[in-house]
Amino acid sequence: MNSVYGRSQDQLHIHVDCIRPDVRDALNTAMDRIGPTWARLDISLAGHRYKAMRLAGEDLGDANPFKLLADGDATARADMGVETLVLAGAVFADGSPGFILLSDRADPSTHDPASGESLMDHGCQVLRPAGS
Repeated sequence: MNSVYGRSQDQLHIHVDCIRPDVRDALNTAMDRIGPTWARLDISLAGHRYKAMRLAGEDLGDANPFKLLADGDATARADMGVETLVLAGAVFADGSPGFILLSDRADPSTHDPASGESLMDHGCQVLRPAGS
């Protein structure tokens, strides 16, 4: 979900797509430093420093990414329209499935639209066999 500044349409919409291989690799590298509460990543993803949190499970169950952001960040809660959310599937070190939830905030003063779409790969390279 992109911020209001990162949308090409004047409405909330959710993208379902593959994540860029470099973003996947960076998240895998940082995986052991991503916990169950919001914290700023110590790495850059597509030139942005996202906040991240870990969600355990094969599906989201009752976890609502919008509510998790609003409940975990008073600044975000005050103006959710300038936030972007990205949910990436993950397999943790113990082999259990889950997700990494990422958040970034638009900054119109620096022309940063906080578009989670910058982490996406519409060609889905992560699904292609190595060397193809």
